This record gives sequence, C-alpha cells and structure tokens, in this order.
Amino acid sequence: MNLKFLAKQIGNAVITTAGHMNEDRVFFSMQLARRLPKTASQTVGRLLGKVPGAATRAASAWLMGQESRAKTIITAAEEENPSRLLGEIALNLGMLDVADRIADSLESAASLRSRILWTEGKIDEAIHALPDGKRKRRLSAERISMSPGWWPDTDTYLTARPAACTSAGAAASLHVLTNSLPHTRSGYAYRSHLILTTLKDAGHRVAATTRPSYPVTIGRLSADTVETVDGVDYLRDVPLRPAATPTARLDEQAAWIADQVLERQVDLLHTTTHYVNGLATGAAARAIGLPWVYEVRGVLEETWAAAGSTPAERTARRTSQRFALMRSKEIEVASAADAVITLGETMREHLVAGGVPAESITLIPNSVSEAVVNADPTRSPAKARALLGLPEDGIWVGTAASIVGYEGLDDLVDAVVLARRQGTDMRLLIAGDGVALPELRERAAALGDRAMFTGRVSQTQAIDYQLALDAIVIPRKDEPVCRLVTPIKPIEAMGLGRPVVISDLPALRELVPGNAGLWTPPQAPQLLAESLSELAWDDGARENYGQNGRAHVLATRRWKEIGRRYGQVYSQLMEAEVR
Repeated sequence: MNLKFLAKQIGNAVITTAGHMNEDRVFFSMQLARRLPKTASQTVGRLLGKVPGAATRAASAWLMGQESRAKTIITAAEEENPSRLLGEIALNLGMLDVADRIADSLESAASLRSRILWTEGKIDEAIHALPDGKRKRRLSAERISMSPGWWPDTDTYLTARPAACTSAGAAASLHVLTNSLPHTRSGYAYRSHLILTTLKDAGHRVAATTRPSYPVTIGRLSADTVETVDGVDYLRDVPLRPAATPTARLDEQAAWIADQVLERQVDLLHTTTHYVNGLATGAAARAIGLPWVYEVRGVLEETWAAAGSTPAERTARRTSQRFALMRSKEIEVASAADAVITLGETMREHLVAGGVPAESITLIPNSVSEAVVNADPTRSPAKARALLGLPEDGIWVGTAASIVGYEGLDDLVDAVVLARRQGTDMRLLIAGDGVALPELRERAAALGDRAMFTGRVSQTQAIDYQLALDAIVIPRKDEPVCRLVTPIKPIEAMGLGRPVVISDLPALRELVPGNAGLWTPPQAPQLLAESLSELAWDDGARENYGQNGRAHVLATRRWKEIGRRYGQVYSQLMEAEVR
C-alpha cells in the first residue's frame, strides 16, 4: 500500500465532499445516503422513518427501496407540506410534474428548479435559473464542453511536446477508460480488460488510465498509483484538489494523459464513449502528434432519453437542447478520431448517417470470454440450480443484466405472472443491480418465492446463474437505444448453451440467428408469456436452441479471435503514420 497516495486520495475525498456540501448540502446528503452500501442505506432509511415529517418518511421509503410507498407519501404531502427535500426525492423518483409544483410553491428553490430543467434537457434555462456561484459556474463550463468546436487546451499544463513516439514491432497503446477492474465489475470494465489482455498476449505493450479521481469517485481507494490486473497496468489520476469546473478538469486530464504517453513511450491512444473521454484523449493525441482510436460502445443521447419516466418525457428529451448537443458532440468526436471502432452494423449505420466517414469505422462485435467458452453447458439447468441452493423443479427464466427501465424486465415479470396463471410452473431469476431494481422487486411481489433477485454479482456468479436458467430472456423495450445498441448478453447466453428469447429489434436480430432462440414483439407481455410457455413445454426445442446458439458463438464470437482485429486497426494506423 502506497501510504502517500492513500493520503492523497483521502484528501481528494475530503476536499470534494466539503465542496459539494458547501454548494448544496441537501442534495449532496441525499445522494450520498443513496450511494451507501445497501445495508447502510437501509439503516439510514429506518432511522429517518422515526423522524416526524412527510419528507423524512418519503426519504425513508426511498432509501429502503419502497418506491411506490415513497411516491404515495409525496403525492399526499406535496400541497400541505412541500419542502426542498420532498421535491428532490420526487425528482429522483421521476415525478417531474410533482417536483415542478413543489418548486413553484417554495420561496427559495433555485437549485431544485435548475435540476428539474437540467433533467428535462433545458441546459441554458437550468443555468439561467441559478444565482451566481459555484454550481452556476460548473454547469456553464459543462455547457461549454458540449459546444461545437470546443476541445481541451493542453498548452497551460503540458510539460513537454516531443515528436510522436515509435516502437519497434507491435504498437504500444494507452487506453483511456471511464472505470476499470478491480473496483468496477461491469460489462464495460470486463470488455476493456479483455481488449487489453488480448493485445498483451499478442505482443503489444498496453496500459490503461481511468478518469480523474477514480476510484475515489465511487467510494473506493486504490492501493497505488498503478494497479496491475492480469499483467495490465491501470494508472490512477487522483489530484489532491480536483479542478473546479468540467472544462478545467478536461484540460488537466488531457495534459496528464500526454505526460503518461511520454513516460511510457506510447505509439497511439485508444478511448471509448462517451465524448468526454474522446475530448481528453483527442486533445492529448493532437498535442503530441499521435493517432488515436474512438470506440463507440453506446449511443449516449439515446441512453439518456430512454431513462425518462414516461413516454411523453422520453419524447420531450429527444427534442431537447441537451439531446441535440450530446448527439452533435459524439459525432464531432468520432469524426475527429483517426479510427473508429463500434460493436454492430446498426451502430455503424447510425454513425455514418451522422456524418462519420464510413471508411474510418471498423466493426468489432461483442464476443465471449474463455470463461464462457469453458463453462459446462451439458449440466442441466436443474443441476446448476441445485449447486446454487435453488429449487430444481419448475422452468426458470430470467437474465443477468444492468437493471434499467429500457431493458424491459417489467415486461418479463408480467409475462411470468401471466404464464403461471395459465398453468405453467414458471419461475423468475434476475441477477444484477440498477436504478430500476426497487420498482421491479415491488412488481414481482405477486410471484412470492417464485421470483429471485440476486443483486450485484461477479462475472463468475453471473455465468453460474445463467447456467441455472432454462431460457435466458432479453426483453428490451422498443426504444431507439435498444434498436441501435448491440448488447453482449445474448452472445453470452448462446455461448452458455441456453435458448435465448429476445425482443424483435434490429440490434438484437443481428445477434441471434433464428435457430438459437425466439423473437417476440417488444413490450407485449402476453405474447412473451405464450412464447415462454411454449418453450417450457418443449424440452427438445430448448436443447436444440441451446446447442445451435453455442455452436454459432464458438464459430464466430470467441474473443480470442475477434480481439485480434484491434491489432489490425493499430497496424493500419501505424503504417499510415510512417507514410
């Protein structure tokens, strides 16, 4: 343990916390309580429940995951006992109209009003609603960073400006990431690590850096300035006193990346969505004279729009200032990169339609790790459940996923309820965590012990739980983000030899061949229930779908082979540099 770096991280956390508390202690305290570990958050919730007042009772229910109860309390109290805290909780629960009315009824609600406007995508109005101060300066700077043509300025910070580095043999790359192992165990972090280890095994020198102040930003501490996982170095950029605005932080980050390039003699830079990573990486590459790669793994503006609570809110978000700025900035950053990588054909078409040169884009799809390849799909789901201490009887359906609204897991819950009413002994298992989990648990209450939610799990545990399922379901909503972005879950499910049931959407159709599973209309629980029931009663179909899916994945989607395409992109860039 590097004690000096440990002290620096603690200092970073203290200074950042103090700054947020001084800026807006009500909002910060509420968000901090929600981000505590589950047991601690629920303890705070129980304590708040003993404090008189509608706002504290609503906060108690919210922290304990009882979102329906929290909404009922807020609705009953919004006219008689409106308060800033009540408005903030309403906003976090997606009750925009209620939060709006509460803000109107308060004498001093500039911060709440600004947050409502920002949530609605009305950026300039959100800034205008604030008095002069730290929050207004911060939001104004974020607005500047989204503006067309703005890029970080490295001149003030860069310590040297040599010519581009060149290595003998395979290109040396530095990857600029949002988060990473071992502190974040998400699909994003695992894909990043697979890329890095595949390149390393192929003879490339690789390293990665994470966003400034990570992992302090998620409440974790790094053992040292460099953490090594499976032979891959992850560099931590944790300033003692973070810059006060997003633009200043990006200036400093770009210069820090450039300094690491010089120290490690890197040949090229590689980063991922979203545009903030691209701005810092592109500025650093331009300052030193290196090529850089932008990997588009999602569609930022559509993901944000899909998080709206109602269809009307989602529609409004897509016509908002924030949506337009994010879309244009993503296209600007992708167009500025020397090479673009994306995951699927639908995503490639989206980029080309936005103006990114088609010849700069390489398709490198999601693929499965050797952990999936080496799993034992011949073990029956019932036996896999027995090893996990779960009942062997019944037909179990579910998934392992991030639990957000557009994943459509509410439709899956409803489908299981309907299937059971129609005589099928169907059970539900969902592994994962996310903002929609509390509401999903409440929705599944009618299933009693026929529904299981594991919460956050490791990659190994996610594989074990998926092997315990008779069918894996990806019931995504008919939202633009779901039509565009190709997820990894269907590929993993097929690789594990389990039948897959997907929503009939373009980004999913390109992943799952017809002989590996079933396609059902999105947002149609009754039709989904019928498909699942049909599958439940046909052991042979489940076996055939599982075998066909695994054969397809082993032939076309093994990461060991797919990952080599990164080296090919790098070689092309280095050859272009020589010319």
